[in-house]
Amino acid sequence: MLTTRTEILADGVTLHMGDCAEILPTLAGVDAIVTDPPYGVGVKYGPAYDDKRADYWDWLRARINLARAAAPLVVFTHRVSALRELADWDWAAVWNKPGAFGSRLGNSCVLPHWEPIFLYGIHKTGVQSHYASNVVTFNPEPAKAGITGVGREKWDSEFAAHPCPKPLALYEHFLATYAQNAKTICDPFCGSGTTGVAAVKHGRRFVGIEIEQRWFDVACRRIAETLKQGDFFVERPACARPAELDLTTGRP
Repeated sequence: MLTTRTEILADGVTLHMGDCAEILPTLAGVDAIVTDPPYGVGVKYGPAYDDKRADYWDWLRARINLARAAAPLVVFTHRVSALRELADWDWAAVWNKPGAFGSRLGNSCVLPHWEPIFLYGIHKTGVQSHYASNVVTFNPEPAKAGITGVGREKWDSEFAAHPCPKPLALYEHFLATYAQNAKTICDPFCGSGTTGVAAVKHGRRFVGIEIEQRWFDVACRRIAETLKQGDFFVERPACARPAELDLTTGRP
């Protein structure tokens, strides 16, 4: 078992550093898992992740099963090839990215501009207060100057260094639509903390899990900074009383 570390950033906002396969079965009271598992093409997230490993799909399926056991609703993005590798999802929505510019599709003129959004348990959410399209359009923001590639969030300092961050607005949309009635959100692949920022901004409790210490520390600092920005909130979490963190160590 990996050595774990837990940071309580506020009442109802907790991050765990460790393997989600070990931590997910210990959680209770999670209403929705909203996440972004590693799926770049050979992207180096750190020593614990390798999305080109031979057993990647078996590795991911096992963690999806753990996520489904931990929460009634599971939402995550992935690359198009996942449609032939993953099964039992209730629906696959579409993230349309009209301004995305990356690699062409193999030896072709096709430039991909969409990714699937996998929805497990969506039939159990009921007819909620408003309808949500299964095709959503959010442009990735341009990369920060000096960071190669387009499609990464424009963050300052170390936030921009994460290999595959997602737009904050996309994950806010997931919470406002598919998981609109979920009070406690979990992200088992927390990365630099985008889901956590969206969750606390929209008044949800949040449990994050990240195996890489570098990104765990970044997520702690980023979410802690979000909790301090009173005018940033759509709805400040009633449970959140921001803890003072040492921004060097990420600890209270």
